[in-house]
Amino acid sequence: ALERGPLWLKNERKSARQVFNSASLPPRGVAFWRYTDPNRFLMSQNDIIEGGMVEALTEIELLHQKLVDDGQLNALVIDRAGSEIIVHSNDRLEKQNVVVSSLSSASETQKELIQKYLYSLVNKDTGKFEALNSALWNDGIFIYIPDGVTVDKPLHLLREAGDQHKSTFARLLIVVGKNAEATIIDEYSGGTPENGGKTEIVSNTNSVVEIIGQQDSRTQYLSVQRQNEGGRIYLSHRAKIEQGAKMLTLPLAFGAQTSKQCFGVTLNGQGADSRMYGLLFGSKKQFFDNHTIHHHAVGKTTSDIDFKVVLCDKAESAYTGLIRIDKTAKTCEAYQENRNLVLNKGARAETIPELEILNEDVQCSHGATIGPIDPEAIFYLGSRGIAPSEATKMIVKGFMNPMLQQIPDNLRERIENFIIRRLEGI
Repeated sequence: ALERGPLWLKNERKSARQVFNSASLPPRGVAFWRYTDPNRFLMSQNDIIEGGMVEALTEIELLHQKLVDDGQLNALVIDRAGSEIIVHSNDRLEKQNVVVSSLSSASETQKELIQKYLYSLVNKDTGKFEALNSALWNDGIFIYIPDGVTVDKPLHLLREAGDQHKSTFARLLIVVGKNAEATIIDEYSGGTPENGGKTEIVSNTNSVVEIIGQQDSRTQYLSVQRQNEGGRIYLSHRAKIEQGAKMLTLPLAFGAQTSKQCFGVTLNGQGADSRMYGLLFGSKKQFFDNHTIHHHAVGKTTSDIDFKVVLCDKAESAYTGLIRIDKTAKTCEAYQENRNLVLNKGARAETIPELEILNEDVQCSHGATIGPIDPEAIFYLGSRGIAPSEATKMIVKGFMNPMLQQIPDNLRERIENFIIRRLEGI
C-alpha cells in the first residue's frame, strides 16, 4: 500500500507510518479509551493485510446489483477487503457528472479534489490508529456530487472484511458540492464467524470516513455495522459542513465481537445543521464503545444527537457524547440524549454525556438514562392477554422504532430482520 498512488500520496503514507511507529499506545485514563484496551486493535504477528483477487459475488451483493438495475439504487460499490473496488452504477450518474470510483482511480482522474480533501479530517495527527489507516489503506472509495446536483436514490457501499488473521484498512472520501444532495448507505459485513468459544482468531477492520458538505448541501449518511461476531472493527468518521449545509448521520451497530466507533461532525458555517440518530443492539458477549462529537466552530448552528442502546445476555456498551461550542460560536443550539435499555442483569451499559461550552450565549442540554423495561408496562400488556416475552419484544420494538423510521425503505426491512433475530431468544 505504501507504494501506491502519486508522489504526494506516497509521502503522506510514509509520514503516517512513521507517526504510527513512533507514537505510544493511547493511555487508558483518557476519556476516549476509558473502556477499551487499545491493544485489541493492534495487528498480531500472524495477521496479513487483505489483498488479492475478488471472489464471485455473494447473494446479497447480487441482490443489491439488481436494485441498481431496477432503479432503486443509483450505485452499488463493493469493497472486498480493499483488494478490489467494484462499481456498478446507472447512466443517470454519468449524465449528472457524479463520480463514484475507487480512490486509486480518483487520485489520477480527480487529482485536485483528492489532494485537497483526502486526509483533511482524519490523518496521521488524529490518533495512532488513524495514522495506521492513513499509511496502510490498500484502496478506498471516492464519491463526488457536483454543485447543484441531487442524487435521487441512495448510493450503497458494501464493505466486506477479511477472514481470520486478516486485517482490512478501509477508506472513504465523500465530497458533496454546493446545493447538492445525496444519500449514502455504508454497510460493513464479513469478518471471522463466531467460533463457539474456542481459541480466539479474529479479523480486524480499521476504517476511516471523511465527508465534506459544502455550502447549502444536504447529506444523509447511514452506517450499518453488521460484521460477524468474531470480528473487530475500529471506525473513525469525521464530517465538516459549511454555511447552510444539513447533515443526517445514522450510525447502526449490530455485529462484531468488539466495535469501537467515533462519529464526529464539525459545523463550520452559519446555519449549518447536524442531526445524529444512532441505534445499537448487542447480545451474547459483544462489546461496543461508541463516541459522538458535535463541534460548533461557528455561531448560529444547530445540532441534535439521540443515541439508543439495547443490550441482552452479557453484552456491554459504553457511550461518550461530546458537544463542543467554541468561544466565538454564539447563539448555537445543541441537544444530546442517550437512552440505554438493559434487558437482563448480565448486560451492562455506561454513558458519559460531555459539554465543552466556551460562551454563555447558547441553548444546550443533554441527558442519559440506563435501566430495564418498566415492570408496569409488562403488567399492563399482560392484562391485555400478551405473554411477557411478547410484551418485551413489543416494548423493545417501540423503543427503537423512531430510529428505524429514519432508515431508507429498501434497507429498513433487513435491519428489522436483524432486530427480530436478536429478540427471538428473549
